[in-house]
Amino acid sequence: MPTPHPALIFDLDGTLTDSKPGILACLDKVIRAWNLSDPGPLDHFVGPPVEEWTVELLPHGSEADRVKLASDYRACYGSEGWSNNSVFPGIRKLLTDLHSQGYPLYVCTSKQQHFAVRILDLFELSSLFTAIYGDKAEYPTHGKADLLALLIQEQNLNPEQAWMIGDRIHDFEAARANQVRCLAAAWGYGPPEEWALADAIAATPAQVADRLCIGFFLR
Repeated sequence: MPTPHPALIFDLDGTLTDSKPGILACLDKVIRAWNLSDPGPLDHFVGPPVEEWTVELLPHGSEADRVKLASDYRACYGSEGWSNNSVFPGIRKLLTDLHSQGYPLYVCTSKQQHFAVRILDLFELSSLFTAIYGDKAEYPTHGKADLLALLIQEQNLNPEQAWMIGDRIHDFEAARANQVRCLAAAWGYGPPEEWALADAIAATPAQVADRLCIGFFLR
């Protein structure tokens, strides 16, 4: 009996699309509007849930202030930041090839659900995925591990037959928390020291299929 294809669960920002320009532009705008202290380089804010970096930007602020800061950022992102984005070279071919070969594809992102769907619709990628999971305001927690657990449960996936593909430590930690193997997308935003948590590393999208096949059949 043929071995079933593993489920492939992709992060969005830094893995499928280069969203950094839009994210950083809106971050800079709200930091200046709130007259916050200069946090230095903003790159490390790309990837974590918004709720995490509002704590860093407002370490002594109230919860209400942090909620308002997140709301202001999302208003900017919703009006202009989301479209300041592009698909990484090689990603469209990778997804198309995997989809045509019968791999079940999913998205699991800390970005809010409606933004994730809007972006994937813009680039005409949504139809390649079985389901797209993003954060929602009504969720009790906003951690990626919990979101991945929800995806696995609702989609009835076997963690032993799944891969999480992402570029940041949040992706790898979420995968490990759910007993899912993880592949580091080294073309994304994560530093090499974070890749050490992954089970495999792909330098480019063109290497992903080979890395997954090696990991899957040698398990």
